[in-house]
Formats: sequence, structure tokens, C-alpha cells
Amino acid sequence: MKENPKKFIDFIITQKCTYNCIYCSQSKAETKNKENAKNKTINSFLKILQTLENDWEITITGGEAILHPNFFYLIKEVKKQNFKINLITNLSFNIKIYQKIFNILDNSLNRYDISFHLDEIKNFDETLKKAELFLKSKPYETKTTFLIPIFKINKHKEKQIEKIINLARKYQINYDYQQIRYLNNFIKQTSKEKKYFQNIKPVKTYSKLCNAGKTSFIIYEDGEAYRCYSSRFLKSNSMGNINNKNFKLIKKATPCAMKYCNCPKPIIYNQIKENKKPIQAIVQNLKNLLFLPYLIIKNKNIIKIKLKQKIT
Repeated sequence: MKENPKKFIDFIITQKCTYNCIYCSQSKAETKNKENAKNKTINSFLKILQTLENDWEITITGGEAILHPNFFYLIKEVKKQNFKINLITNLSFNIKIYQKIFNILDNSLNRYDISFHLDEIKNFDETLKKAELFLKSKPYETKTTFLIPIFKINKHKEKQIEKIINLARKYQINYDYQQIRYLNNFIKQTSKEKKYFQNIKPVKTYSKLCNAGKTSFIIYEDGEAYRCYSSRFLKSNSMGNINNKNFKLIKKATPCAMKYCNCPKPIIYNQIKENKKPIQAIVQNLKNLLFLPYLIIKNKNIIKIKLKQKIT
């Protein structure tokens, strides 16, 4: 019997963050958009949820989602509609903030992952203590994964990563190494970084059918929706804006135009199928190329940022 793919939405309600990671690939950093999702966009999102079955998982994210002034209102409203909620944090807030979230969501909080950005953490030992208190305070059924971006690794960071892993093992939770990428391109690893990925092979997805856009999509703070993180930089991959009538779900699985999937969720949730339609994938690639000049003209600072970051 074939298992149905999981359904999920990532709603990026703000690109503001307490950190300023040079390698951030969650937000569209090159757009310089630091606005919060407006009330209109949040209300449009809640209306969309009313049209969906509650077997969808809803991820409220950022930036750092807690910074949005209506964060608590939003998670309460999503809970009212009986959806499972996923959250991600860099753990930079007081533990009382997280305990408040735990009390509000309780069993509706499906996941709450912690991302350890070692270059931005001011007091590592205090953060680790806070992570342990976080694990002790969270609802029993809530899953947590420690996310560890691997960036410019040295002996000091190796020791910090080892402590994070030991804490994860102590509480029997998962940890995941994250390879750095910029504009959906994976950055070349150094010899010290390669060891963290030696057992992880990239999955070739070009022309394979994917349900992204049908059973999963992402929404930015301005209401623009895209199939997945891999497709978000070009208007040709837009699903429309949730504030307008032009937004709509894709009706059927479509072929991936990426050589490798840079968005891990379709792989994690087994949404990539073996069926191949290379011609459709080629057509989508041509569309993407046509929109490339538009992207560069609209975001003139892309090259400047890439040179500044020195990670390409």
C-alpha cells in the first residue's frame, strides 16, 4: 500500500532576526526585505487554512518568528483550526518566552527545532544550559532536532559541536548537520567540514516528479507563495500571492528542474517519485533562464553580497 505524502506549509512571517548569519539561506537576504507580514497577509493565510484539511503541518518561521509582533496571536489562531504546528528558533530568547509558547500550544506543538549558529552565539555554555532547560520544559510529544550549520570549522567549533551532540544523545533527540548554501547553490566544503557529510550523498532530482506546490509550499511575508525553497528566486516558479485571487495550488506532481534538491523537505517526506518527464523539466529550466535577467536587475546587490560574503 502506497503511503500518502505528508502535507506542509512554511509561512515566513518575518525576515528580521536576532542573528545576522553571513550564510543565511532561509531568508531572501539579497532583497533587503526586513518587513513583517502585515495583518492582511496573516488573515489571508488563516483563510487559506480554512480551505484545507487539518492533516497539513504548519511551520511558522522567519528570520526569527518570535520577533513578529503578532506571533502569539498567529499560533493561537492556527491552533484553533486544529493544525499541528512546527517552529524553529535560534534559542536567543529568555527561556520564559519558550515556556509561554509551550503552555499556549501544548500538544498542538508538533516540532520545535533549535538551530545552533556558532558564529552568532555570544555565550555558548549558557546557550547549551538553556537548550537543556528547553528540552525539560517542552511538551512530551513535541519533537526537537538540533540543527547545526557547518561553516568555517575549527578546533574550537569542533568541541562545541561535540557538546551539542552529547546533549542530543543524553535526551535521545536527533541532530542534523546543515550544509551551507547561497542562492540555492551549495558552497564548497573545506576538508574539516567534509567529515560531517561523508555519509550524506546529495540526491539527484532532475526531472523526477515532485508534489511540491501540490501538497507543500512556502509563503513569504509579502504573501508570495512558491513550490519550495529551491524554486523561490524566480517569478516563473511563483504560485501567486495569497492576498490576491491569482494564488492556487498546483493540481498534480510536476518534474523538478533542479539537478539536486536544495530543499530537504520533499526528500524527508518521500515526495520525490521515480517517474521521469525530462522534457517538462527542460521547459521549466528555460523559463527560469528567461527570468534570470529580471532577478539580477531587481536585486542589483546580489553580486555585491556574494563578494562580501566570500563564500561562493
